[in-house]
Amino acid sequence: MSSLRARSQSGQAAVEAAIVLPLFVFLILGILQLGLMHQARLLTKYAAYKAVRAGALNSAKMDEMEKAALAVLLPLLSVPSSGSATLAHIPPVGSASEFQRKWQDLQGNRIPNTSLKHVEVTVCGPTRGDVGGSGPELDFDDPRNTAPSSWQDSQRTKLRVQVTFNYRMIIPFADWVIYQAARNRDVPQLMRMRGKTPPQEVRDEDKDRSEARLEEAAGRRIYVAPIRATYTMRMQSNFFLNRAALPGSNECVFPFAY
Repeated sequence: MSSLRARSQSGQAAVEAAIVLPLFVFLILGILQLGLMHQARLLTKYAAYKAVRAGALNSAKMDEMEKAALAVLLPLLSVPSSGSATLAHIPPVGSASEFQRKWQDLQGNRIPNTSLKHVEVTVCGPTRGDVGGSGPELDFDDPRNTAPSSWQDSQRTKLRVQVTFNYRMIIPFADWVIYQAARNRDVPQLMRMRGKTPPQEVRDEDKDRSEARLEEAAGRRIYVAPIRATYTMRMQSNFFLNRAALPGSNECVFPFAY
């Protein structure tokens, strides 16, 4: 009788372990991945500051702003693991030589095996309508621009940018679950944190270009979470409207509103 009870208890423990262990493993992996994403969010805010500062000093040149943001986020950029197109790791940046080596391995600010940039900078303002069509150059310290009659007109010399850090999640399994949850996709019942929700049917024509690129990367089992931050700074150099064209409208995900 005692041996039967012992076998019964052993079988019960095995069943309990089979149920609890996957959830426990996911909990650990999810905490690691979310911790890395929180670090990425904090650095993205600083990258937005560095990007807008570079733009304020360099006539809002897009390449200068992207380089400034990329340099800040370099310690968090991942590269594919050897022999794998879906697994990635984050090389350390603890010295000048490691920084230079990783900078050279960026492959032109592109996430390997995708059409996504590591870092994208979007000019939220001023728009062409804000500055008007008066000549090829806007003087940043002209009193007519810095002290106009209305508050909205004063924004024409303030550069407003949005930095999007396309953060590649690197923790296996947690990357897939977080990616699906962020898009409210249907996941197995075992992994749901709430009641059943029907899967969303998203057609190609209903997705914008950025979402299409994210889906393309996910199709290759490369899961990317866009992390965005915005920053504003008054210009310290002139806008050259015939060289670095300002946007016709505000295309930022989190737009500045007057």
